[in-house]
Amino acid sequence: MADATVNAKFVSQKISKIRWRPSHDQYTQESDVFASGSWDDEDCKVCLWRWPAGESMVDDDGLEFDSGRDLIELSSAPHYGDVSGLEFLSTDSIVVASSTGSVSLYKHHRSSQELNISSKWEGIHHYPSGKGCPCTCVATQGDDLVVSAGEDGRINVLNVSRKEPLRTIDKANSCTVNGITFLMQLEVISVDSSGQLKVFDLKQSSDEPCKVFSTLGEQIPIQCISRHPTQHHIVAAGGHDGVLSVWDLRQDKFPVTLLEAHSAPMWEVKFHPSNPDHLFTCSEDGSVLHWDGSSVSSLVTGTGAGSGGGSLFTQHSQQNSGSSNLGITSPWLAIESGRQKMDITTLLPNQTLPVNTIDILSQTLLAGSDEESIYMLDVPGIR
Repeated sequence: MADATVNAKFVSQKISKIRWRPSHDQYTQESDVFASGSWDDEDCKVCLWRWPAGESMVDDDGLEFDSGRDLIELSSAPHYGDVSGLEFLSTDSIVVASSTGSVSLYKHHRSSQELNISSKWEGIHHYPSGKGCPCTCVATQGDDLVVSAGEDGRINVLNVSRKEPLRTIDKANSCTVNGITFLMQLEVISVDSSGQLKVFDLKQSSDEPCKVFSTLGEQIPIQCISRHPTQHHIVAAGGHDGVLSVWDLRQDKFPVTLLEAHSAPMWEVKFHPSNPDHLFTCSEDGSVLHWDGSSVSSLVTGTGAGSGGGSLFTQHSQQNSGSSNLGITSPWLAIESGRQKMDITTLLPNQTLPVNTIDILSQTLLAGSDEESIYMLDVPGIR
C-alpha cells in the first residue's frame, strides 16, 4: 500500500475533537470544511476551518506533496471549559460538550461567517453534591436529537427545541461514561471505565440497559466506540490498554475479536462511513493506524486472492458457533478464525504528544493532537 500524503498545520491550540462537516448533497460525501474543539487552555475555542484541495506535486527527491493547500479559519467562538465532545447536528449546527458539565449548540451563519451559541444546557452533568463534573461525550441523531454522557454516569436525552432534557437516566452507569453513539433512531450504546458496553432503548420507560457486554478478565476502561455504518450490530471499541475490540451485539456478551493496536490508551476509533472494511484509530502514543479489512473480506466472500500485506497482531475469539454465518459479509467478524491477515498501516508515525481525535471522509483523514497541530492525510486505497 502506498504511503499516505500528510499535510500538517500548526494552529496554536491543543485539539481535542475534530469532525468533518456533512455535505449538503446527500449523494456525495465530499466536503472541505470541518470543525475542531480545543482543550487545556485558558481560552478554549470551537473553530470552523476550510482546507481546499491543492495540486499534487513531486519535489526534487521524488516525494509527493500538495501545492497551494492552505488551511483557512472560517470562524471561531469561545468555549467555556475544555471541549470534550463535538458532533455536527446539521451542516450549520454543532453540538459541543464541556468539561464544566454543560452542552452547547453552536450555529454557523454562512453569510457573516459568525459562529455563536444558540442553545445551552447548563450543568446537566454533576456529582451528587451538585458540583459540576465533565460531560465526556455527545452523539446526535437526525436534526434535533442529542444524547450526552459524563463522569457522573448520567445520560441525558436532549432536543434542540427544549430548554430542559427530555429525559435523564441518572444511574446509567456507576462510573464514567467515556463514549456514546446511536445504534438506531432511539437506541444508544455507551462504553465506560469498568470495561462495559451498555445498550439503552430510549423508547422504554425503564432506566435499565436492555443489553450489557463486558470484556474478559481485568476490567480495562473502554475509551471510545464506533458503530458500523451499515451493519448496526457490529461495533468497534478502543481500550485504555490500546486494544481494539470488535463486538457482535446479536451474539454473546464478550468481544468477537481483540486486536493489539496501540501502546497507550486509544482515544478514538472510526469506521469509514462508506467503505467500512476500513477502520482508523488514534492514541495517546501519538500514532494513527489504518486497519484495512478488505483483504479479509475478499477471502470470506471469494471475490479475490485476499493476500493481505500486513499481519494480524493478536486475536482472541469469544464468538459462539451461532454467528459463523456473519463472517460472510463482515471482515471484522471473519478474522476470528485466525487464518486471515489484515493490512495495518501506520498513517502518522508516533508523535511526541498524543493524537486525541480523528475523522475520515472519502479519502481524507483529519487528526488533531496535543502538538497544537491539525493533520490532513490523503489515504490511498479507499474509494
